[in-house]
Amino acid sequence: MFGYITVNEDELKIKEFKTYRAYYCGLCHALGKRLPGAGRLTLTYDMTFLVILLDGLYDIETREEMHRCVPHPFRKHKTLVNVATDYAADMNMLLMYNNLGDKWYDSKNVAALVGSGALKRTVKKIEKKYPVQSEAIKEYMKKLHFIEESNEENVEAAAAATGEMLGTVFTYRDDIWKKDLYDLGFSLGRFVYFADAYQDIKEDRKKGTYNPFVIYEKTHSEEETAAFAKKALTITAADAARAFERLPVVDNIEMLRNILFSGIWRKIADE
Repeated sequence: MFGYITVNEDELKIKEFKTYRAYYCGLCHALGKRLPGAGRLTLTYDMTFLVILLDGLYDIETREEMHRCVPHPFRKHKTLVNVATDYAADMNMLLMYNNLGDKWYDSKNVAALVGSGALKRTVKKIEKKYPVQSEAIKEYMKKLHFIEESNEENVEAAAAATGEMLGTVFTYRDDIWKKDLYDLGFSLGRFVYFADAYQDIKEDRKKGTYNPFVIYEKTHSEEETAAFAKKALTITAADAARAFERLPVVDNIEMLRNILFSGIWRKIADE
């Protein structure tokens, strides 16, 4: 489901894109330290956005480091790392662990079972460190299973559950910015769910897999369903933008706006 909260490379300046890659590589390196080899496989663009956002909001001390990695074994490349990188890496691990568990639950995917087993020991430590976020993700999975199994007709139900979960993940500190960070995460979570459901309409219709837009399509035409889905996406994207603009972010603000105003639409631009 995740991977939508990314940059539109074509609209970024070269310097901005290099900075984005440095944050991305820093998160990748942090995941590798948590679980050598397999940890990097959990990397998502969504948590890279969170690192950049928190860095810009809290003016966190960020270190520039040089590292080699599996994709770039012969030459060191720049990474940017800070305490937000560590937080996002932990959230990335929690999300991937539960996502793999969901795949095993849904389709008895053996690879997902093996993957979740590899992450389990590391994730248990993270759960103790961040009990609120861990519980929010677990509760989300339970809600999602119930919604899917009951074939819930309310288009908003699963999207709202996704928003509640990501809103909690975005709530880095219990401070003055807590509500705005939650609102931003909530809106992006809804957008991500709607975007994924919209992209999967044809496949889910064919397979008979749960999709709120496929259910909506039972009483509406394909054209009406597409229009309804695009309206939901537009509204949630606007809500996310409004929440972001309330935050006093200065550093990397153009990069963050690139993601929120353009990047999140990349996967569905051709639909």
